Amino acid sequence: MYYVPAENRAKFWYSTDYGMFHFCIADSEHDWREGSEQYRFIEKCLASVDRQKQPWLIFAAHRVLGYSSDYWYGQEGSFEEPMGRESLQKLWQKYKVDIAFYGHVHNYERTCPIYQNQCVKTGTSHYSGVVNGTIHVVVGGAGSHLSEFSQVRPKWSVYRDYDWGFVKMTAFNHSSLLFEYKKSRDGNVYDSFTISRDYRDVLACVPDGCEPSTLAS
Repeated sequence: MYYVPAENRAKFWYSTDYGMFHFCIADSEHDWREGSEQYRFIEKCLASVDRQKQPWLIFAAHRVLGYSSDYWYGQEGSFEEPMGRESLQKLWQKYKVDIAFYGHVHNYERTCPIYQNQCVKTGTSHYSGVVNGTIHVVVGGAGSHLSEFSQVRPKWSVYRDYDWGFVKMTAFNHSSLLFEYKKSRDGNVYDSFTISRDYRDVLACVPDGCEPSTLAS
């Protein structure tokens, strides 16, 4: 049985720290909308991180609660699970989530730093200073069959790959992070980006995220 460090084992949402990363893991099979028990947990998890100890804040869920141009989502014209990000995007923005990960869709796709369907930072391989949004990554190529992409490629889709692979994140310090996507077939890097910032950039105001409660202590 897979172990999850949850306070209540009947629930499959939890938080964990690994080095300089703080992970908030959601359960996309249960209600995550505003007012639900899980929504309250997610906000508490994001709000409680000490960005001086864990400067890199990560959100993760199985189903795509953020962005994906997978064929089936494209058929629905939504590019997400039904009601996926409507309640959550304001939390990602308010608490300055760096990266959000999803599976379920069996391919790889990375967005620009995004908020409310709009890229909020230029560039594709390096981001510096105040990022103003969250980078969403579908990394569902761990096995099973692969999933086709929609013929429509949204502007926020920076890189997508129809293959099996995995990602690696390296936090060099509080200011520098390296993200790499590698294919399983050869272990080579096919997509990557870096983030460079100061601690003051984490504390800076962003659109819809300037409340005092968003600032790390």
